[in-house]
Amino acid sequence: LDDLQWADELSLDLISTLVADTENPNFLFIGACRDDEADGNHPLMKHLNDLKRKNVDITSINVTSILKTDTNELISDVISLPPQLTKSFSRTVYQKTSGNVLLVIQFLQSLCDEGLLLFFVGV
Repeated sequence: LDDLQWADELSLDLISTLVADTENPNFLFIGACRDDEADGNHPLMKHLNDLKRKNVDITSINVTSILKTDTNELISDVISLPPQLTKSFSRTVYQKTSGNVLLVIQFLQSLCDEGLLLFFVGV
């Protein structure tokens, strides 16, 4: 479930109840939130702390921006060109997206949608 930082209190209560239910050991909940929008006083953080106090296993994965070299590798793979040929383009994409993978993909998609980035299969 994405954007948990915007969930209302009743939804967070329901999620907490489901996650803490020891009667259902096969339940897996995967949630995502923007940590810059949910500080320690945010209701989501309070629910997470409550779950931790109840010894519920929580695994946090912090997703950060990718490096310039990783951006180049991604673009090279996407447009099927050697990395040395995509460096200049990748630098521009990195400057516009700060290495945020979602923004890199959305930017490439918008270029395709506008006919500014074309793919030729089998060439």
